[in-house]
Amino acid sequence: MTAAKLEELTRRATVRIGPQGDPDRLWGTGFFVAPGWVLSCAHVIPGVERPEAVGAFLVHGRHGSTPARLGYWLGGGFDPEQDLVLIRLADDSVRHTCVRLGDRSDAPSRVTVYGWRAAEGCKPQTWSGHCVINGSDGSSGLTLGPETEIPHGASGGPVLDRDRGVVLGVVKARRRGKDGGLAIAATALRGFARAVPVGGEQGLGREPYRELIRAHDQWHHRMREEPGSEAKSWVAAQEGIVPSGERVWTPRDSAAASALLAELPPPVSTRELESLIEVAVGEEPLWPGAVAARDWRDGHGWLYETADGDDIAFLHYLLLVARTCAAERPGPAAELERWALQRAGQLPVYYRALLKTPRIAAWVAERAAGAEAGGPVVAVELRPDAYRPQDRFHWRIWTWAEEAGCFRAWDEGDEPEGASLAELPYLLSEPLHEIFGRTDTEGGPARLEFVLPVECFDENVHLWRSRLVARTMRPDPADRPFGVHRQVVLRPLEREATPRELHRERWLGVAEGALETLPLRWPEAGSEVLEAAPAGAVPLVCRTAGDGAEPLREVIRAGYAVALWRRGDPHQAGCGTPCGDLEDRVARLLRRARRAGALPEELRMLRERISRADADADWAEPLALLYDDPDRPLPEPAGLLNSP
Repeated sequence: MTAAKLEELTRRATVRIGPQGDPDRLWGTGFFVAPGWVLSCAHVIPGVERPEAVGAFLVHGRHGSTPARLGYWLGGGFDPEQDLVLIRLADDSVRHTCVRLGDRSDAPSRVTVYGWRAAEGCKPQTWSGHCVINGSDGSSGLTLGPETEIPHGASGGPVLDRDRGVVLGVVKARRRGKDGGLAIAATALRGFARAVPVGGEQGLGREPYRELIRAHDQWHHRMREEPGSEAKSWVAAQEGIVPSGERVWTPRDSAAASALLAELPPPVSTRELESLIEVAVGEEPLWPGAVAARDWRDGHGWLYETADGDDIAFLHYLLLVARTCAAERPGPAAELERWALQRAGQLPVYYRALLKTPRIAAWVAERAAGAEAGGPVVAVELRPDAYRPQDRFHWRIWTWAEEAGCFRAWDEGDEPEGASLAELPYLLSEPLHEIFGRTDTEGGPARLEFVLPVECFDENVHLWRSRLVARTMRPDPADRPFGVHRQVVLRPLEREATPRELHRERWLGVAEGALETLPLRWPEAGSEVLEAAPAGAVPLVCRTAGDGAEPLREVIRAGYAVALWRRGDPHQAGCGTPCGDLEDRVARLLRRARRAGALPEELRMLRERISRADADADWAEPLALLYDDPDRPLPEPAGLLNSP
C-alpha cells in the first residue's frame, strides 16, 4: 500500500501540457515542484527556440486546466541539463500537490517513470512504467533500461526512485524503435542559477534555483501541518519504504531539516558550503557532474553518500550551518539549532557521548577551530622490573588535569619485586576506582592511558575493570570493562628515545589535518615508508604486537603519536582479504573522526557497540590505539614524587 500511495501522489502532481485552442492535443508532460511552478523539458514546447513568442498554453491535471506561460529556461543545447524549463501558472491561487524532490547526487536503481500518452484519434491518457537506471550520459543524463517502452508525450514527466520515495529526475527522451530512454537528474536544477527569464519573469528573483527549491521545501513543511494533506502523506509513505532502525536519518528528518535550511540566507559561495562539509565530516565533497552545489540543501543531500548517511554527520552539518548564519538571521538559525539539539537527544548513548558538551553547537565550533574537547586523564605506567623484565612490573598512577601541562601523583606500587600482569588488575582495582571517583566529570569519564613497553601492547587492558566483584544488581559502569564506558589508549615507554621535535611534528599533523590511513604490511613497508608519509598519516599495523613488535617500534622511532594495530591471534604468513578489509574499515573510521582528538572516543563507541552485541562493530574487537600526546609527556619518577 505504501508504494501505491507514492505512485498516486506522484500522479496527482503530474500534468500534461498542450495548446489553448485544442485541449485534447498533447505536447508533453510536466509536474509541479513548487506552488505555481511546473518543471518540464524545453523541447516539448513548440517554438521554444524563440521563447518570447511562445505565448500562453494550457496545463491540465488534477487541479483542472489552467493557462500558463514559460518562466525560465536554460537556453537550449545538446546536453541533457540544458533541456529543462520552468512553467508558471497564470493563476497563483490554484491549489495543487507537489512532488518531493530528492537532494542526493548518487543514481538510484529501480525507478518508475510517469507521463501522458495519446494514441491516434484518442484523448490523452496517463501512463507509467517500471525500469532501472543502467548508466549515465554526460554530467546529468541517466539512461533508462529497456524494461519499458516510453511513449510519445511522456517527455517532461517525473522519475520516481522506488527505493527512496522521491522524484530524482525528468524524463527526457525515448529511444526510437527500442525500449528505454534518457532522463535528466534532478540535481541539474542547480543550473537554473543561471537560467534565462522569459518575458521579464521575476517570480524567482535573482537566484531562480535557490528560490525554487526553497519554495518546494517550505510548501512540503507547510502542508505537513494540514490534516490529511498530500505532503504529510508523502513523507509518511517514504518512511514506509525506507529501511528503519537505529542511526537512520529518516525522511521526516530530511523534510524538517530542509524546511529549516530554507529559512536561512544562502551560502556566500560553493566554497563556503564545501568548507562546512569538510569541517562536519572531514572529507572534501566531490560533486558529481558539472553543476556545482548552490544551497545548504545540496550539502544535506551529499551527506547521504558520506559515512553511510550517519545521522551524527547530518547534525554536525546542520549545527555548523546554524552557527554560520546566526549573525545574519538569528531567529531561523536558533530554530535550526534547537531542532538539531532535540534530534540529537534521540541518539544512542554511545553516540551521544560525542556530543557531550552542554551545547552541541559549541562542541562543533571547537572542532571547526581545530581544537578537540579536552578533559582529565588518568595514566597508569607499567615499567618492567630491571631483573625480571619479562614478567614483573612496577606501577604508578598519575593524573592530568584539563590543562595538559599540569600532572599530579596519585599512587604507586610498593612491591619490591613488582607484580605480574595477572596480578595487576587486582592491585589496581581499588586505586583506580577511587581516582575515577575524583576525576570523572559531568562531561564524561576521564580517559585512561596505559604506558607500556611495546612487547605488552597486546595486553587487553581495555577489558580490565575498577571493580572486579559487582557490589549491586543495578547497572554500574564500574562493573563493566574500562573500554566500554571510557576511552582507553596506549602509550609507549620507548618514546623516551624519540626526538621530541619529530614527535611533536607528527602530532600536529594528525591533530590539525585530515587523517589518512597508512597500511604497514611488514616487511614490504619499512622505515622509508614511515618517513615519507604525509602529515596526517596514521599507521595501521595488521599484525599483533606479539609478532609485529618491530613494526610498532619503527612507528615510534619515526615520531608517530597515533597508530592502530590488531590484537589477537598471530598473523598468518602474507596479507590477504582480512587485512584489506581491516584497512578499508579503518579508513572509514579515520574519515569519520577527522582529527586525532576524536579517535579515542570513536574507538570507545565501537567497543560499547560490541558489548551490546552489535555485529556491525565486531570488526573493531581486536583494534588497539596508540595515542601519545606530546603535551602530556611522561613525568620523571623524581618529578612525579615531588609534584603537588
